[in-house]
Amino acid sequence: MSDCLSLRERYFAPGSEPGDAPEWLEHLHVCASCRLAAQGLPLVDRALAEGVEVPVTVPSFDTIALAAEEAAHRQRQRVKVHRSLPFLYTGVAAAAVAAGLVVVVWAGHTRLGRPKLLVPGAELRATSAAQTAILSSGARLQVEAGAIKLSSASKNEERLYLDAGRISLEVPKLASGDSLVLETPDAEVRVRGTRFQVVRAGNETHVQVVEGLVEVRPEGIGRPPLLVRAGQSVTVASAEAYRETLRRSMLNTIDHGEFTAAEKQIGELLGAGADKKQQAEAHALLAWSMAARGKRSEAIARYHQALGLLPEGQQPLWAENACAELAILLEQEAPREAAAAWAECLRRFPHGVHAALARSRARLDKGR
Repeated sequence: MSDCLSLRERYFAPGSEPGDAPEWLEHLHVCASCRLAAQGLPLVDRALAEGVEVPVTVPSFDTIALAAEEAAHRQRQRVKVHRSLPFLYTGVAAAAVAAGLVVVVWAGHTRLGRPKLLVPGAELRATSAAQTAILSSGARLQVEAGAIKLSSASKNEERLYLDAGRISLEVPKLASGDSLVLETPDAEVRVRGTRFQVVRAGNETHVQVVEGLVEVRPEGIGRPPLLVRAGQSVTVASAEAYRETLRRSMLNTIDHGEFTAAEKQIGELLGAGADKKQQAEAHALLAWSMAARGKRSEAIARYHQALGLLPEGQQPLWAENACAELAILLEQEAPREAAAAWAECLRRFPHGVHAALARSRARLDKGR
């Protein structure tokens, strides 16, 4: 084979004329492959010569560019399809899984049925997951944290109680006269058809309305109801926290000498369901304000009322101050009663900051 290649390179090269070369003729006699190639070579030469004479039309650049662009686009499409095949298979698999999940969820829903009906006295508590229930009115509730109790249910009213936790409610439009009430230690939430969430934590209740209208009634006398609309929210402090806010505001007003405003705030505190100790302090502050305005007789009456309300055995500083101020006012308005007032101060506050003054004034009044 190496002789064949050598002879073909030599005698088939352009411009060579093998003719009757003995070496070439001898090789053709014994090599059928080279003999066939030598016979076809003139035909190739003639075809090439004729092809040179045929006119050739060169296409325009735009035509070539368009063809190249189409070829490149087809190539990109092939690459894109090739690269997306794994994702296509993954998407088909995911769709199949999703379809399976839908079937499972549907089957589970069919198997489980509607959420359980909450009956009066029953409690719904969220443990590791949220819990859902419905009421006889059709209201749907979901406890996400804590627990809620259906405390009572009548023909026209269902009443829930949430001590602590987070709950979402969806209440259908109720008939005229019907209502759903959710109570917390801080407020009462009344609805007739709405979607809202209630969170009770610490000493406050937070109400957020998604749809409809909610009426929030804060706990405590004298606190006005609040209307909360869709997209709005409100936080209601406990009655105790509300009273403490009133008290601090009242003290600040008195410190600024705004006695008229302070007396109005004292009235609000007294009307906010204060306990006896808080009421006693409020009356004592009111007496102090009246005395500062020159209303001594009215102040004396308020001091008596304050000390009468304070439970026996309690000795807050404001009460000792009130007892001493009462005795001083009596020295000016009713001297005969002053000694008894100082003696009462010593009885109730034997080791108080005014004890020495009370002893000296009591002796002095007895000597008169």
